[in-house]
Amino acid sequence: MAQGEVTLDLQTALRAAEHMLGGLGWPRLGILSFKDEVLVSAKGKAITPELLLLALGLKAGEEGLRALVLLNARKEHALSLLGQEGFASLSRLLEPLGLKLIYFGPSSEGPLASLERARLPFEWLALNAVLLAKLAEAATPVRRKAKEVDVSDLPALSRFLVETLGPPSFKEDVLARIKGANKYEVAADAISTAAAVISPTSLIGTGLKYAAKFFSLVRQRRKEEYRAYLEQWRRNVEAAFSEEVLARLVGEDGLGPVKEALEARELAVLVQDAIGTPHELFLPLLIACLADELAGEGYLLALDGASHLARLDVPVELLPSLPEKHPGLRLACFLPTSGLSYERLPELVRALTAERAAIFDLDPALESVLYEGRSAAFRAALLRCLELAAKERLAGRMAFVLYDTATAPMPELVVVKAGLLSRLKAKLGRLRRRGT
Repeated sequence: MAQGEVTLDLQTALRAAEHMLGGLGWPRLGILSFKDEVLVSAKGKAITPELLLLALGLKAGEEGLRALVLLNARKEHALSLLGQEGFASLSRLLEPLGLKLIYFGPSSEGPLASLERARLPFEWLALNAVLLAKLAEAATPVRRKAKEVDVSDLPALSRFLVETLGPPSFKEDVLARIKGANKYEVAADAISTAAAVISPTSLIGTGLKYAAKFFSLVRQRRKEEYRAYLEQWRRNVEAAFSEEVLARLVGEDGLGPVKEALEARELAVLVQDAIGTPHELFLPLLIACLADELAGEGYLLALDGASHLARLDVPVELLPSLPEKHPGLRLACFLPTSGLSYERLPELVRALTAERAAIFDLDPALESVLYEGRSAAFRAALLRCLELAAKERLAGRMAFVLYDTATAPMPELVVVKAGLLSRLKAKLGRLRRRGT
């Protein structure tokens, strides 16, 4: 291993996954962290959220389950799958296991685009046009009801998305139609005109608290800039949902590669780069499609970055309901919590941690979500165990807090110790260094 190179510690991740899975008597498992970053790193080895979810899938296979793992590539840590190092590290790990990453997303360049693709099947999308319409309505910052949904082919799907997610017309009363609008409060603290014009797609992907104030200011004072903003918005939406781009997301027999992986190894590992982009609305569709078409009794569905989907509202009901809609399905979700101000995130966290949770850390604003309906002793035990787990991780050991309302209702500290082989290798390494 080259100096400074970091390898993924699969063996420790597998032991952590074994603790998290437990007896598999739960329908939902919430895995909470503060930031979406490397969970623990020491002596040139690291465990990332992506590796942990992969380990959950592998361990589930040992317990007789089939597993679908959906990883998020859009992260900022050094081993992110959008980076060459992270992509290569995970690919090297998968190769001897007979596994390959499967890509879902709009990209046409880069390492991810070289992978075999999964796509939403047209037939499934046509049967779930109402869900698509709800997601499109949630994604647009304009108060607009989706018109009749035609997904019979790519041109029709492109027209629907461009019309639904495009800018308001000049005839529309912008102040009345922008989400969060308050026509009696137009203040100087609205977002800057320049910033919005430079990056209008941020409005499409997230909605903006001060969108109404911005539009009011521009219409009243800078009409030329407002028109330029709308034109840029329109061009961005047309580019994001062109037929060419949609062909990378939707197609006939789109789940073929996933089915083949499940048949061959009983584990399919998908990676997506749609979170935080206009294409994010396709992720809940993919998750629902995987559950409808492939999952059910004897399956684990492990999702990375699930907290980001609270932005679209619809997944707040969709995700937690999957085990009831598909009896026997177990849902495990990795939920980073820092810096996410989505209104319905607490509701999603509450639903996904109600039965079983593994907690590395979390945003203090969400603490009360875990305490609701529980005793003061639970709160005290959780905080004490979180502190101890943090100290263990600072020392380079994998540690987290675990509770299960059925089998271990009080929070417990879990410290994952290195296996015998790892300890022997470490000791030999120290002896060699002393000898030199």
